[in-house]
Amino acid sequence: MPPMMDNYLVIYQLIQVVNQKYHCGVYPQMNAGLRSNYPFITYDWVDPGSDATLDETDVMEVRLQIDAQSGDMYEALNMANDLRRTLAHSYGYRNFFKQAHVIPHSANKASSRNLYGGTQQAIYRYGFDCSFSIYQAGTIYKPEDLNFEFNEETIDSIRAMNGMTGKEINVRKEEL
Repeated sequence: MPPMMDNYLVIYQLIQVVNQKYHCGVYPQMNAGLRSNYPFITYDWVDPGSDATLDETDVMEVRLQIDAQSGDMYEALNMANDLRRTLAHSYGYRNFFKQAHVIPHSANKASSRNLYGGTQQAIYRYGFDCSFSIYQAGTIYKPEDLNFEFNEETIDSIRAMNGMTGKEINVRKEEL
């Protein structure tokens, strides 16, 4: 296993999200081939890393092509759309990345990436590109340093005091 840092760290974290949310494999695109177990996720480095600025910095930008593959067109499409939304909006899964100073962002819309290579089996592939900012690039993590327990807390109510009037403000989720 390579050192868990930078590019490999992003892939390791992506695998954790996919394993928990979809219970399927994640493979490098060039090594996916035809498999007996569908669906699965593939990835390929569009941009394996560039400095965010021209200054010497520990901030790195990477861009991944992420695809969902399935024998069912709608399963692949729905999985790609859902994974894109998960990386963009799920606080619980985004925390998997944030704990190691990685921020997923700029995920474009899912699109068809179907290839027909003369195989007997129809394989559908839908995917998107997603950028990740890596802060503190070069930091090596150990698996035991990271927590991959999903936790997406919901705020049920807010209670505040107006400093000017002294009046209490209460808002409950049900009232919104």
